[in-house]
Amino acid sequence: MERENIEKQLFEIEVLQSIYSNSNEFTLDNEDALYEAQAYLSQPEDKTLLDRKLGFSIKFSADCIDDRENEIKILLELVCRLPSSYPLLSPPDIFVRSLSIKLDRNFSEELSNYVKSSHDNDSAIINIIEWIKDNVCRFINGTSEKKSVQNESRNSEKQIYERVFFYSHHIFSSEKRRCIYQWAQELNLEGFFMPGKPGIICVEGERTNVQSYCAKLRSVPWQKLQIKESQCFEFEPEEWKSVKKFTNFEEKIFTSNNQTFDLGLLFAFLKEKNLDYIFTLYFGVDGKLPSTN
Repeated sequence: MERENIEKQLFEIEVLQSIYSNSNEFTLDNEDALYEAQAYLSQPEDKTLLDRKLGFSIKFSADCIDDRENEIKILLELVCRLPSSYPLLSPPDIFVRSLSIKLDRNFSEELSNYVKSSHDNDSAIINIIEWIKDNVCRFINGTSEKKSVQNESRNSEKQIYERVFFYSHHIFSSEKRRCIYQWAQELNLEGFFMPGKPGIICVEGERTNVQSYCAKLRSVPWQKLQIKESQCFEFEPEEWKSVKKFTNFEEKIFTSNNQTFDLGLLFAFLKEKNLDYIFTLYFGVDGKLPSTN
């Protein structure tokens, strides 16, 4: 069954590449994962060829009408990860972000429900995209509502929040570790950072403070520092308290009993925060919980 799943995944990717063939419409997460999946079909005994899961993103648009009866085009990006059990046993891992307008936060929940309830053990991405195009307009904050929010927030940027995940080639320097922590404290941000190789930094809080933090990070030399994920939110301060993932900012070191780095502990930490998809963004493979032995 695993071989049949991979065959279906590769065929579906080929179809999607032909449909979304314009520049930057279809982007593979990792081309090596594609080559390894193709190699697996001729070497099914080598399960290591499936360590890196297939993943991709598709940029597309949906035509909507706002509350003033104006036609507008919503730019969207679908990010997809294909577990080895897809499509015969489980649905794909999907999330969607808008590149041009704020979507109601209920959209993600309804999309997730559709993906799970409609899955019929067959290739699903095209149907999911069609559902998004047909339904996304219901989740657009109307022009008048947006203006109201803008008027309310002119005197207070506290209604705009951001969560950013950074990837660093490594974080070893004690001075950098001190700055990473101290700047987050000074800017009243929450999240965590993981020293070592690679290094991970996640901060969330008021967007103006997050942007200041990003500028401070980029002011010091790095071998490599890049943003892996950035998410913006608009909430009342009380609502944000129930949505944010962290309550403080801390250094996290994920080591097992023998003091070796344990990716399973990192995955468990992210999963507890409902951020487990981030693991795949960083490492290109599905996370696994640590052994209980």
